[in-house]
Amino acid sequence: MDTSKNRVLLVVDGSYQSLETVNYLSQVLPPDNSEVVMLHITSKVPETFWDLEKDPVWQQKVQTVRSWETQQENRISGFMEKAAEIFSDAGFPDSAVKVDVRERKEGIARDIRAESHLGYASVTLGRRGLSTIPDLALGGVANKVVLRASDLAVWLVGGRPEPEKIIVGIDSSDGSMLAVEHLARIVKGVSKKILLLHVVRKVPEMNGLNGPEARQFQEEREQRAANEIEPVFRKALIKLQAAGVSPGEISTKVIMGATTRAGTILEEARSGGYGTIVVGRRGVSTVEEFDMGRVTNKLVQTAKDRALWVVG
Repeated sequence: MDTSKNRVLLVVDGSYQSLETVNYLSQVLPPDNSEVVMLHITSKVPETFWDLEKDPVWQQKVQTVRSWETQQENRISGFMEKAAEIFSDAGFPDSAVKVDVRERKEGIARDIRAESHLGYASVTLGRRGLSTIPDLALGGVANKVVLRASDLAVWLVGGRPEPEKIIVGIDSSDGSMLAVEHLARIVKGVSKKILLLHVVRKVPEMNGLNGPEARQFQEEREQRAANEIEPVFRKALIKLQAAGVSPGEISTKVIMGATTRAGTILEEARSGGYGTIVVGRRGVSTVEEFDMGRVTNKLVQTAKDRALWVVG
């Protein structure tokens, strides 16, 4: 294993969203510094089922299932060939793209988790798989992986995200800086437009404060927040520049008086054309019971047309 390269575990199921995820990765990752393992986990029909083939009553049904299995194998084989071609066209060497098709063992999400601990920089999944039910905006497998993989970076890809512009939600937490470090590692040596964004919520009117007093309280709070985030911005800039990102490609922004931080980050991403949102799994709170911060959790549920990197 070449530890100098970023190994990315790409989970695919042959769906349209999986193919869009392949397209996204092929444009986000630097071809000369990345290795992609495309993992597909199949759920085979139990062997005991095939014993029914000897029973004349079941013969036709068994043949139908055999035909279905063959179709699934052909479909995923064709998908892998097309995906490998996309990576090749993007400049990835053949040796940098590997295919892993295996049978389900403990469960698809658990099998992904087991594989993800074998030296990967991130696990990438499409938000939706083969299911076309509108209410299932976040596939069951993807949901389980992002909720339980507290020690991993999980990338959820929805729609057809723009790969060249990245927005990073910044606060003063350790998780926020881990997200910056992860981004620096991934984009090392490539050109990306990066916005470091800090959002300050509007304070509800306090008991005994209203009118001018409330406004003054809010202004003083916003000024403190702006002063406190400046050293965090500087630290993040140093890390990104050390990874080869040009200072001219990095910008910072503070938005004050927001009603919702997650909503503001998402709106900024959409209005500015940022296809990727990067956040730490936890924010300022380090309470163990809150494994995923409220802002991150809300973005997981709402950033359906973006690529969302949740960094553990």
